[in-house]
Amino acid sequence: MIAASRNTVRSISVMALLAGTVFLAVGDYVYRTGTSVTCGFPTSQSQNSPAEFHPPGAGRGPFQGPGWNRWVGYDLSRWWLPDIPVELVYIDAPKGSVRVEAWWIAATDPPQKPTVIMAHGLNSSRRDFNILMPTSMLVRHGFNVLMIDLRDQGGTTCQDARHSAGQDESDDILTAANWLKTKKAIPLERTGVHGVSGGALATIIAAAKNPVLAAFSLDSPIFDFNRAAAHEVAYQGFPGLLWRAAYWSARLRGTDLMAVSPSDGLDALGHRPVQVFHGNLDSRVPYHNALDLMAHAKKTGVHAILHTFDNADHTEGLLIDPERYERELTQFFSTSLRD
Repeated sequence: MIAASRNTVRSISVMALLAGTVFLAVGDYVYRTGTSVTCGFPTSQSQNSPAEFHPPGAGRGPFQGPGWNRWVGYDLSRWWLPDIPVELVYIDAPKGSVRVEAWWIAATDPPQKPTVIMAHGLNSSRRDFNILMPTSMLVRHGFNVLMIDLRDQGGTTCQDARHSAGQDESDDILTAANWLKTKKAIPLERTGVHGVSGGALATIIAAAKNPVLAAFSLDSPIFDFNRAAAHEVAYQGFPGLLWRAAYWSARLRGTDLMAVSPSDGLDALGHRPVQVFHGNLDSRVPYHNALDLMAHAKKTGVHAILHTFDNADHTEGLLIDPERYERELTQFFSTSLRD
């Protein structure tokens, strides 16, 4: 009887070990696949610059499905900056492990110091129209703009061709802010950040890491990371429940995808303002993220503004109503960064 019981316990233990091993193995595959990014510039962006840029072609837009097709070939020439000097700069991280590649556009009025750092989304770069259009809006209103490539993307150092859900990418934003302070004499109190999608996640995490950066503008940000990660896993073709397996597999590899959360960023804002652009039909980062962010901001007393774009998919508000986007973007930073 005792021997049989021991055999049963042993069998259960072996089965549990095998199940756990399979769970982590599948999770590791999902983690490696789901966080993979392509070092360098996406083909659809490779020729874009502030002087001339275009939206990506069919199947390469910021959201899936036929809804993107109406923007394929869309004329963005009104936002081009053909006569504005653009400087290519390289910014070394404090520990020297990452060299950030960026474009620097200085305001035409030298005494003006307000500056905005632009942070792109996942598997993208500073050459994305989602970055170049808002840059044009800001430049035309007299702001300095620094467009950076986050690590493992664009021209910035390729470490492991993997994104860390804003944990490491937020450090690239802080590296850029420190460069502005030391090389351009622009104080952090006059520096804001505009982040798009995955770049918005890195931006709000940067707010938690740095108490001085002045203002944060977020286009289609994640707020509830657990819920958003499960949605993203499903978006990439895996069962959403595998997100937890992917998370623990990442932990075993030494990466904590939730070390600093968006709520941590909001909690650290204090009197610093934040604004959110979000489409209420966003298929990539559902609109509830914006509502959850606003609810948390209200609870913590943070000054937050939500700009909802009706019938807009992921980051589509920029294209649907660029005049409104420009007005809100420039007014926010004018109020936040200027004396």
